[in-house]
Amino acid sequence: MAPVLLKKNLNQWTIGIVLLAIIAVILILSVTGILPSGNCPVAACSPAGLSGAENVPVFPAPSDKIAELKDPAFTGKLYQEALATEPLLAAPGTQVHMGFWSGKGNHGSMLRVLDAINEGPAASAKPPNRAIWDEGTTAYYNYPSYRRILDEHWYERASALNGSVLIFGKAYSDPYPVTFADSDRIWGEYSSRYTEVAEPIATATGNPVKVWCFVQGAKPNRIFYTYELPQLREMEQKGYAQVYFAKSVDADWTRPEDWLMGTANVTAATG
Repeated sequence: MAPVLLKKNLNQWTIGIVLLAIIAVILILSVTGILPSGNCPVAACSPAGLSGAENVPVFPAPSDKIAELKDPAFTGKLYQEALATEPLLAAPGTQVHMGFWSGKGNHGSMLRVLDAINEGPAASAKPPNRAIWDEGTTAYYNYPSYRRILDEHWYERASALNGSVLIFGKAYSDPYPVTFADSDRIWGEYSSRYTEVAEPIATATGNPVKVWCFVQGAKPNRIFYTYELPQLREMEQKGYAQVYFAKSVDADWTRPEDWLMGTANVTAATG
C-alpha cells in the first residue's frame, strides 16, 4: 500500500496531465475550425470555408462560365447562399442593405458602411438591419459561388503567355484562351446576378433593399456602369431597391445629406 502522501501527489499529477490534455485538444480543434459558434457555421468559419478548396485553381471554358452566370437560376443560387449564413435576409420586416463599389479608394468605404450596419445599433433594432455585398454576407463570410470564381482566376488567365498561367508564383497550363474582355464579362454577369438578388430579398422582407454605392472615380466601361447600374435601374423601377450614391468616401449611411438618391442622380463616370 502506497504512503498517503505519495498517493496524493500521484492524484494531483494525474489530474494535471488530464487537464493539459483537454486544453491541448481544445486548442487543436479551435485552430482547425472544428468548433463552430452559434453565429458561425463550420462552412463559414473553417479555413476551407474562408479561402475555398485550398486555393486550387480550376480552368473552365469562358463560354461555359458565361452561360452559367447568365442563367437566371444563378440569382436564386446566390440568394440561397446568402440565406445559409443569414436567415434574417428573408425574414418579414428586416431592412436589408446592399453595398456596391468601383474605382480607386472606394472598397474600404463600402466595407465601412457594411460593418456599421451589421455591427452597430441598427443590427439589434426591431426589426433588424442586415447588409450584404457581392462577395458574401457581411464583410467576412463569402458565398461559395464567389470563392469558386476566385479559384478560376479569370484575370490572371487573361494574362497567360503561350497557355501558361502564373498563379501565386506557380505556372499552370490553361486549356482555354481567355481575354480581358472575357474576364470582364464573367465578373460583370456575376455582379448582375448579385444585383438581382434585391428582388427575392425585397419580396421576402416586404421592404425595398437600400443600396449604397461608392463609385466616385469609376471608369465608364468597367463593371459598375456596364453591368450593375442597368440592373439597379431595373430593380429601382420595379420597387425592389432604393439606390443611393455617396458624395464622398466618408459618406455616413445615417446622414441623408451625404448621398444622392436615385439612379437618375448617379455619380458621373470618369476616365
